[in-house]
Amino acid sequence: MSTGLESWSAESLAKMDALYPFVGTEVSLSIIAIIIWIGWHVWQIKHENSSLDDQTSKLKGNLSKAISGDK
Repeated sequence: MSTGLESWSAESLAKMDALYPFVGTEVSLSIIAIIIWIGWHVWQIKHENSSLDDQTSKLKGNLSKAISGDK
């Protein structure tokens, strides 16, 4: 298996292109990753807010029991 590199001379380095797959997709993949990251944060915030709302609705009227630790 050859990488196409025969020597480290200046002439061969000038002819050499990138030696990794998906060359040229770095920007688009970075944008996709940022969109997924922001989407995950939005989903996480919504999920935590709904969980908090469920917990607070269970505690309404039973705040003294919740504070004392009784079930």
